[in-house]
Amino acid sequence: MTPAHWIDIDAAGRIVHEHIRRLVTGWKLPEKYRIGIRSVDLLKYIFMLKQNYMHVLVPLTVLLLSASQSRSQADDTAGPAIPAAYGVRWKLIDDEVKDYLAPCERIGLARGLKATDFDQILPFSQMRLCNVLQSKEGGTTVTYAGEPDFSLTGSNGNVFVKIPRHYALRYVKDGYEYRFVSDKPLPGFVVDPAFVEEGRELPAIYVSAYEAHVRDGKMLSISGVYPTADGTRPEYRSFARTNGPGYGILDLRTLNLLQNLFLVEYATRDSQAAVGGGWGKILQPSRGARLHCALAEQNTNRFIVSDWSSYLSQKLFVGSAIQMVDWNDQHSVLANERSIVRVESNTPRKGMTSIYFDGPPLDTTTDMMLGGAAQKTGWADSLQTPSGHTPPNGGGADASYRCAVRYRYMENLWGNVWHYIDGLNFKNGQAYVCDNLRDYASDVTSGTYRPTGITQEIQTDNGTVGGDRERNYMKNLTFDPAHPLLALPQDYVNQEVDSVPHAQKTMRLGSDTLRHNNFGDYYYLSKSATCYVHGGGFDHYWRCGLFTLRGWQTDTRRWYLYGARMIYKPL
Repeated sequence: MTPAHWIDIDAAGRIVHEHIRRLVTGWKLPEKYRIGIRSVDLLKYIFMLKQNYMHVLVPLTVLLLSASQSRSQADDTAGPAIPAAYGVRWKLIDDEVKDYLAPCERIGLARGLKATDFDQILPFSQMRLCNVLQSKEGGTTVTYAGEPDFSLTGSNGNVFVKIPRHYALRYVKDGYEYRFVSDKPLPGFVVDPAFVEEGRELPAIYVSAYEAHVRDGKMLSISGVYPTADGTRPEYRSFARTNGPGYGILDLRTLNLLQNLFLVEYATRDSQAAVGGGWGKILQPSRGARLHCALAEQNTNRFIVSDWSSYLSQKLFVGSAIQMVDWNDQHSVLANERSIVRVESNTPRKGMTSIYFDGPPLDTTTDMMLGGAAQKTGWADSLQTPSGHTPPNGGGADASYRCAVRYRYMENLWGNVWHYIDGLNFKNGQAYVCDNLRDYASDVTSGTYRPTGITQEIQTDNGTVGGDRERNYMKNLTFDPAHPLLALPQDYVNQEVDSVPHAQKTMRLGSDTLRHNNFGDYYYLSKSATCYVHGGGFDHYWRCGLFTLRGWQTDTRRWYLYGARMIYKPL
């Protein structure tokens, strides 16, 4: 039986004979008459029936149990027994065309539900926006949204999302991957590993609602500020730990937890299709964009260029964040944390365009070029739902990739900046993982770090975005029965193929189809990488996503596309 099946206690004696057939097949009584019942609660419910309805209780029970049993047997023919939990499954990719296009299927208690139904289902319904304030004495105060003193701007502590402890099950069988979530312990389920630290189960963990902003050496999660980019993983880890014990940057176990919740809630692997494209099509500073400073000025709030077009105004729209970098080295940031306030053509002279920005005035030089940057936090504050996206910006065909997204109050889990992932190190393409927050460190592959024992394919070709060489999208996730909830990108499609026409749909799939099916996320892993960054940056278009992990990164490489997200675990 599914959660939609109901029995009316007070009217049972009058209507059960008339409507028993419709009841078994899913018919629902008017809201004012019914009490919820699921198949797992059936026996408890039977004993609640009033004694004077015993004459209908026996046939009712027989019919309901028979229907429930027949449906369970029908489910079992497709694979293993389905537990009484919220689940999803999908076909593992063997055939790179047919299987890649196969959708997910809701199973267990999730059968027949929509994503919005999970607003009333644990643990999803108790993922709450809150302030976490650390006192000088070491105490912690949690204030929830809607309570007095709650603030998005840091006046009452950092802004987090509280995630209550819950249980998970993941397995692979008969060519399918299965995922389940339960707020209660069930046979075969385990406490999600993100809640276990030093052998102790935590009642909740906290993930920052916003991307990390660093001020005076301390990491913050607040609205209305620019994410701090261009740092290294050790630096971000240190900035987070400055807040006190239990603080760190987003780790692999927490990321896997968020992915598991998303999969069960949305019954799709494509996060951009489900929630929104995110900040993925902002203009990256580059010589190709030709936004070279055409006229140097001192103490100014404008940047003058000679090449401007409506195409550029889409990707650098009024209100978007910008930065100035060195014309000879686009990785060298000269000025940032500014946003466009207006654009004037033929100013200061014909053929030139003046781009005006906020913030402190500065000196511009002809060694500078202009480009986009990570957008401020808080764009998604206006949303009235826990998940969704803001209206698109800039216009044009790709405007849907210029918006803020949030999942369960966590803004920009993909797009805007790549987030360093902690608790995993690479050496020669082999992943090593650590299960203790206090022990996270870079360049460690022994002691508290253990090899995963799984093989991940190496893939180092960036392809051409939207072109025929953008062909190496993620295929399946790793699975280790000893650590079933550890899930990493395992392999990719179109191996040993130099190009596939981007619009192709037969024989092999091209980029136009690959980006909108399966996970829709690109596959990256090199033997020189030492860590992962996650989610995609502000110019990574459809490659952004909840399952995008870029294994081309080292712990010490800086780039304005790399940032962090904070977590807190009350140790």
